[in-house]
Amino acid sequence: MVRVERAGQVDSYAAGTLCPDPSAPPDAPCTADAVFDLASLTKLATTALLLSFVRERALSLETPLRELVPDFRGGRKDDVTLAHVLTHTAGLRWWLPLWQEAHSIDEAVWRAAQEPLAQDPGAFTYSDLGYIMLTGGLAKMAGAPFEELLAERVIGPIEAPTFAYGPRDRATCAATEVDPSLGRRRIRGTVHDENAYEMGGIAGHAGLFGTAADVGAIARVFRDGAVIGNDLATLARTEHARGENVRRGLGLALRAPKGPMTGEGWSMDSYGHTGFTGTSTWVDPVVDLTVVLLTNRVYFGRANDDAMYRFRVAIHEAAAS
Repeated sequence: MVRVERAGQVDSYAAGTLCPDPSAPPDAPCTADAVFDLASLTKLATTALLLSFVRERALSLETPLRELVPDFRGGRKDDVTLAHVLTHTAGLRWWLPLWQEAHSIDEAVWRAAQEPLAQDPGAFTYSDLGYIMLTGGLAKMAGAPFEELLAERVIGPIEAPTFAYGPRDRATCAATEVDPSLGRRRIRGTVHDENAYEMGGIAGHAGLFGTAADVGAIARVFRDGAVIGNDLATLARTEHARGENVRRGLGLALRAPKGPMTGEGWSMDSYGHTGFTGTSTWVDPVVDLTVVLLTNRVYFGRANDDAMYRFRVAIHEAAAS
C-alpha cells in the first residue's frame, strides 16, 4: 500500500492481498482502507504525545527521565533527559527480550528501568527501551491510561479514526509473521512485536494499527505542527544527534549523509520513520511530498533487510519523479 501526498493532492496505490496463507483465512484484497500493524511508527504518536505536554509546559525536553520513571535512577541514569530518549542518545541497550519475564506495562517498564546503561548518554544507539518506559511514565504523570492519552491528545485531534491499538478485525487487517516464540501461528490483528504483545498490546514503541491515511495524519504533526505547534515541529525536524551515517531529530529519522534511504532525488531536509514490519513514512518539505509505504517485510520471515531497503528506495524514487 502506497499513499503519496503532494501539494494537497493524494494518490493511493494498493496491490496484493492481506493474508495469502491458506491456513489463516479469510483473505481479502489489499485496498486503501487496509489496516496494518505499524510497528515503530507508533513512536511518532508517542513523540507527539510527549511534545504536546512540552507545548503546555507540563514537561520540558530537559526533564530527567527518572522524574517520570522513578525506578530509572542512579549513576549516569540521573543524567538522562527526555530529549535523550527522543533522540536515542540515552545510553540504553537497543533491545531486551522483556516478553520472557514481563507480562504487563508496569512489569516491562520496571524491568527496562533496571537495565544498566550500555554506554554513556550522548552517543546514538536506536533503542525501544526509552519508549517502553515512556508508556508507563507518561500515564502516571497524567493520571490516565496511556492509550486514552493518545486517543485524546493525538489521535482525536489529527482525525485518524482507525489509528488505534489492537486487537483488530482480522478481515480488514494485513497479516504479519508466524511467531513460534510466543506460540502464535500466523499473526493477524494482534501486534507482531513480542514485547508490546506481552504489555497487553499497548506500548509506546510499537502496537498501533492504522491505514495509510492515518499515517499521513500523524506525519502532519511534524510537517504542519498539528498537536505540538509549529515551533516544536520545526525543532523535531532539526538535527540533534548523529551516529554512523545517522542523523536524528526529536523522534524522527533525518536523511542520512550517505546513501539514498528514500531516493537520490529527496532533499537532505527529508525526515520520517520506519517500522520493523515493513512500514514507513517520509516527508520532503522542499517539494511538499509525503510518502506512506505499508507492506509486510516479515510475512515470509525477517532475513530480507537488503531487499526491503532496495524496494523502499525504488518506491520513493518513483514517487519523487
